[in-house]
Amino acid sequence: MPDLPELESTLDSVRDHWDKMATATPDDCAKVDASLRAQRMRFEAFVVHHDLEGKSILDVGCGVGDLWMHLRRKGIQCDYLGVDISPEMIRRCRERFPEAAFETRNVLEWTPERSFDYIVAFGIHNVRVDSGRELLERVTRRQFELCTEGAHTSILTDRYLGFAPQIQPWRAEEILTLALDITPFVVLRHDYLPNDFSLTLYRKPLIDTRPGLLLDEP
Repeated sequence: MPDLPELESTLDSVRDHWDKMATATPDDCAKVDASLRAQRMRFEAFVVHHDLEGKSILDVGCGVGDLWMHLRRKGIQCDYLGVDISPEMIRRCRERFPEAAFETRNVLEWTPERSFDYIVAFGIHNVRVDSGRELLERVTRRQFELCTEGAHTSILTDRYLGFAPQIQPWRAEEILTLALDITPFVVLRHDYLPNDFSLTLYRKPLIDTRPGLLLDEP
């Protein structure tokens, strides 16, 4: 895997792309190149499987703050921080949601002053760039390194064949192998959208975290 300095040009390309997207249109869905329904499906595929009440969440590549909006609409009270490499995206987040916390950060170079239960990333690897595979691995490993309970990422699947040339789909088997190299406790979900899948990497066996399972019963 390239050292971080070798990824600088890739990170610059990613930043430039999302800065342009953030200022190209007044429509917030267009800024992140996703429909509102698809975004909500991605978010709910994570939210429905996790008790996030009172948890801390770091949203990597928060875009225009749609995850915060989704959590708020569902009435989930959590400690949320959204970060993005694009200053223009963060500017838009602060316009939309002045009550929430958003910061311009490169998660590969930034060390938070506090820990987060879950570190999530939705759609941040969907644009085709040089060294995109290396960037995905580096960010996923960083997410897991910084989380206390789990790291979650949602990306596009190569099972869907209708993407434009600039869009980057991924092979689920390859990304699952990457995740299993980080932790044995991985859940892959390919059941919520035809063009998307997600992986959640856990610190502990998921079954141990569920209440009422009677694991200690004779």
